[in-house]
Amino acid sequence: MSTIKRRIVTILTDNDIPEGEKTQVLRQLEADSLSKERSATEGMNPVDGDDGEDLKAIEMALRKLGQQPVEGGAASL
Repeated sequence: MSTIKRRIVTILTDNDIPEGEKTQVLRQLEADSLSKERSATEGMNPVDGDDGEDLKAIEMALRKLGQQPVEGGAASL
């Protein structure tokens, strides 16, 4: 399990974190992951080579909280 996926599980299962804060943290992770994907499309090598798996996990976590992920991937930014 990747570091991001472990962090997502920790965030979602921690009952002491308010839902709004969980969403905020996941949105930051989403922005970071999209930025990483965008840099890969601009000719830079991906940092960890996860092939978008972290972003998919973040999107699923956002949906569990009733949120919609950002539309489109790195190419649409």
